[in-house]
Amino acid sequence: MIASKGEVLRVSGPVVTAGGISPRMYDVVFIGLERLMGEVIRISGSKSIVQVYEDTTGIRVGEPVEDTGRPLSVELG
Repeated sequence: MIASKGEVLRVSGPVVTAGGISPRMYDVVFIGLERLMGEVIRISGSKSIVQVYEDTTGIRVGEPVEDTGRPLSVELG
């Protein structure tokens, strides 16, 4: 799947609302210029709600969001 790019619409603690991307549930996205990793936890119309797993201090409205098109995964064993 080709990654899509959008922008930050709102930041509330570790939760970021993004627009301009068309992710699936649980896709990994990169937030802001620092490319903080997050996971899509809700899709509401054209907005995606993302749980960011790093400190969002400094992330601003309008910064880029990149959808990887892939879910969070970990190699075991």
